[in-house]
Amino acid sequence: MPSDKRGRMKTSEQPGAAHMYLITWNARYAIGIEEIDDHHRHLVALLNTIYDDFVNQAPNRNLANVFAELASYTQYHFSAEESLMRAYGYPGYGLHKVRHDQFVERLETMREQFCNGRRQMSFDLLTFLNTWLLSHILDADADMGRFIASNHRMTA
Repeated sequence: MPSDKRGRMKTSEQPGAAHMYLITWNARYAIGIEEIDDHHRHLVALLNTIYDDFVNQAPNRNLANVFAELASYTQYHFSAEESLMRAYGYPGYGLHKVRHDQFVERLETMREQFCNGRRQMSFDLLTFLNTWLLSHILDADADMGRFIASNHRMTA
C-alpha cells in the first residue's frame, strides 16, 4: 500500500477527516541500509494507520486488520534483518533476535486482547509500539547499520 511523505499509509479518504500522525518519518530514523529503511518506513506507516484509525474511532475490524498486517509485516522485516546480521557476522545478533522475539510475543498478546474486545489495549499497544519501534530503530538497528556499513567498506 503506498504511503505519503510522512510515512502514513494512504487509505480511503473521507471528506473533512483529518489524519492523525503518531510518528513523522525523518532522516534520523534512517540506518543507511535502503531495504531496512524502507521496511521501517512501512512499519511507521502501519503504526500511523493504527493511530489514525484509533483516534477517528474506526470500526474494530479496521484496527484488527491493520494489527494483523503489522504482525505479518513485522515477521517479514525481522527475518530480513536477522538474515543480514547473520550474513555480516553481526556480534549483537543474539540479543537483537531476543528483542525481536520479545516484541513479536508482546504484539501478539496485545493483538489477541484487542480482538477479544479490549479496545483500551489498542491505546496500550500504540504507546508500546511507538516507544519500542523508535528506540529500537535509533539504538539497536542503528548499531547494526553502522556495523554492516563498516564491514561492507572493508570488504568492498
